[in-house]
Amino acid sequence: MTESVGRSAWHGIEVRHLAALQALAEEASFHGAARRLGYSQPAVSQQLAALERIVGTQLVNRPRVSQPLTLTEAGTRLLVHARAVQASLATAESELSAGSGKVQIRIGTYQTVSSLLLPHVVRELERRAAYVEVVLDNSPGDTSLVAALDRGEIDASFVDLPLRFEGGLHTEPLAVDEYVLVMPRGARREATDEPLHPVDLRGLNLIGFKTSGSTQRVIDQLRADGVDPHFVLRCDDNNVVQGFVAAGFGAALIPRLAAELLTGSFQVRPFEPGLPPRIIGLAWTRDLAAAPWLQTFIDATHRVVSRIWADRALETHQPVPQLARARQ
Repeated sequence: MTESVGRSAWHGIEVRHLAALQALAEEASFHGAARRLGYSQPAVSQQLAALERIVGTQLVNRPRVSQPLTLTEAGTRLLVHARAVQASLATAESELSAGSGKVQIRIGTYQTVSSLLLPHVVRELERRAAYVEVVLDNSPGDTSLVAALDRGEIDASFVDLPLRFEGGLHTEPLAVDEYVLVMPRGARREATDEPLHPVDLRGLNLIGFKTSGSTQRVIDQLRADGVDPHFVLRCDDNNVVQGFVAAGFGAALIPRLAAELLTGSFQVRPFEPGLPPRIIGLAWTRDLAAAPWLQTFIDATHRVVSRIWADRALETHQPVPQLARARQ
């Protein structure tokens, strides 16, 4: 009798209960979870209380003042299933939409890809697979996009490879994007168009991206080779980077494709030997690996990259190129 009642109780779990648990785990506070879900804090507490009554155990360690919220062991185990449910619902939504003639795919993207690549991909889909509709989630960098993938909020995302925290994501490389130095015209190093050596960065005021994994790999490489780069500004917004370079605050150490988005009179210098490049790639959850509409998007993206970035395109599963270390 008790076993039967237990099963019936679990059938009372609602998606909103699981969404509250997931938001609490990822925001680490009732206030953050309420803001994310668009609820009041008491409403989030009620969702959690209802879920704990149904499963018959405590799921969240209520924090003291100024301390982050954490999940109990039971809460952590249930969170895995909550995320799986959310991902399954997203897949079901897309599959049912396909029956009406359209499949909506949610794609995470950052500035370089949004401006230079995605318009061509969308046009390719309009020609070859008009039933696939792309909905964009724009972010200055890919850190928040990877988190959105993990939460099931988007289906796939453009990222910098290799990912720092891959988790259950599948990735494919698309293109190599070398790092360059961008300076205003008239800068003291403008006399030659010859490539710079990494050691030439010593003593320069630099501007770079803040959350980019590829920028951090460049910094780590330089420090390993005895060059400690001095950044006066770290920001993920291309417009801010452009403004500070134009105003003479420093030189931007950024990928070449990002440099192509800058407008104005700038000098762009490559490096010899090259610094670790940005590897532009795609990432998606393994749960969606077999989804035909996702594969349609991936195939279209590869075709476009091969066409418009032929000199920097990477084949699927091609290893990331190994560059020489900076010479002293």
